Amino acid sequence: MKKLIALTLWAALAYAGPILSIQPSTNTVGIGDHLTAAVNIAGVVDLYAQQFDLSFDPSVLRALIVSPGAFLSGGVGFIPGLIDNTAGTILFTADILSGAVPGISGDGILASIEFTALGAGTSSLTLSNVVLLDSNLADIPVGSVLGGAVSVAGTATPEPAFMVPVAFCLVLAAWRVRGRRVRLS
Repeated sequence: MKKLIALTLWAALAYAGPILSIQPSTNTVGIGDHLTAAVNIAGVVDLYAQQFDLSFDPSVLRALIVSPGAFLSGGVGFIPGLIDNTAGTILFTADILSGAVPGISGDGILASIEFTALGAGTSSLTLSNVVLLDSNLADIPVGSVLGGAVSVAGTATPEPAFMVPVAFCLVLAAWRVRGRRVRLS
């Protein structure tokens, strides 16, 4: 009886479903830097099609481009999704294989998203609306969905060395305007 219970628990743990994650799970960059986050899948069996949405903080990050990963590289067509940098979303990123072929099993990258860092702060990278289908177009239950985070260090203010000439020019301009007013009186 103990062996049967142990075998049942092992089987349940062995197929807890595939794990989707953002890689790297954490990243620290400076303002203006570019970074790439990969949407990774692990432990999937017979994946034929996939779809997901991703959200981020648009005051911290700006999405530039979504590129296909190598995992479903033989697909009919990769759909990069709709980037909305005002709302901080990328909707309907998808990929599908073509024809009567078996799905792909294993681990790999589904897509990569390139961002630029806009402002100081931390942005979560959150996956949602994940759909995985097998070669019979049946749902594959997802085991876990793990997001990521990007920390952007720094401030958007100019460096002091740049501010000295700017301040000098502003004082000079104010002085010239004041001088003109005095002469006109």
